[in-house]
Amino acid sequence: MSISRSTEKIRVLHIVSGDLWAGAEAQAYALIKQLNKDCTVAAVLMNEGELASRLRAIDIPVTVLDETRCSAWQLFQGIRRAIKAFKPTVIHTHRQKENILGSLANLTTLRARCVRTVHGASEFNGGLKTSIQRWVDHACGRWLQDGVIVVSRELMDKLKGHYGAQHLYCVPNGVDLEELTEKANAGTDLVFEPGCIHIAIIGRLVPVKRVDLFLEAARLVLDQSNQYRFHIVGNGPLEATLKAQADTLSLAEPQVQFHGHRNDIPAIIQACDAVVLCSDHEGMPMVALETLGLGTTLLTTDTVHLAQNGVQTGLSPVAQTPLALSAAMTDLISTPDQTSPVRDRFKLTADQCAKQTIGVYCYE
Repeated sequence: MSISRSTEKIRVLHIVSGDLWAGAEAQAYALIKQLNKDCTVAAVLMNEGELASRLRAIDIPVTVLDETRCSAWQLFQGIRRAIKAFKPTVIHTHRQKENILGSLANLTTLRARCVRTVHGASEFNGGLKTSIQRWVDHACGRWLQDGVIVVSRELMDKLKGHYGAQHLYCVPNGVDLEELTEKANAGTDLVFEPGCIHIAIIGRLVPVKRVDLFLEAARLVLDQSNQYRFHIVGNGPLEATLKAQADTLSLAEPQVQFHGHRNDIPAIIQACDAVVLCSDHEGMPMVALETLGLGTTLLTTDTVHLAQNGVQTGLSPVAQTPLALSAAMTDLISTPDQTSPVRDRFKLTADQCAKQTIGVYCYE
């Protein structure tokens, strides 16, 4: 890859949904914060929310186009106005709607270099409307955008057929270790019962995250020992269903606790003995990088392919079954801590992510 433009001249406009504080938003924030050291950066968001607040706190200019009040045409015109006002060198989009509107707005204005990040595989099949929108999204990525950034080798392999290998760039996610440690040390108001093993699953309560599997494994563990406490951190459409499942499995507080959305995730990770990832699939999950960066044990199933991207967890993945996951949880008592060496070797930082992303911006 040859860099052909001076980074001093790069003006980057990020277009992001910002409706939830999830992995894509966390990564966009970490990237924008780092890019702001070498580039001039602004953001267009489709929603007010935590991402907007965090970006304003670090003095990033933010334009919010409220998608709950604006039609697609109004959003399109709002993005065009933002492009004309900011005059970006690069437009960087995140997620489907933003990819489509951002690339079309760029086509009808500056025609700046335009890239997207694919943060993970599609979670929903949907009907005809979803299929058409996905086709339009792929067409925009292939013909109207200059590059597609993927966060893992697994995603790159899956998307070669859609965009062509020459159009893809693998840039792993990264975390700001200094900010992560600062937030972890700030503490949390959650109470972690002393003398117990605390295990958390952190993320949106949606089917792909397999929180149902986590609850089944928790039941098996608690049948053997009452020394464990399980924490579900996050909200989403499956919240009522998962709480009903917990009731059916006779999982009640304090053994199993639903904490909802939290803004103190790093402190929670640091307070836990282990964090679990048992999703059906993942891109490059930020919660995994935050867990490893803080030196907390990370338990994963063999459906989460971190090793393919050079991420070493210190523990081998287990089968995606309640029995295998529960066995890994009970082994925590007897297994020596293996996370300190992992933390010492941790390379997936936001700074490295930003440097590689600038390389994509400048590539010709």
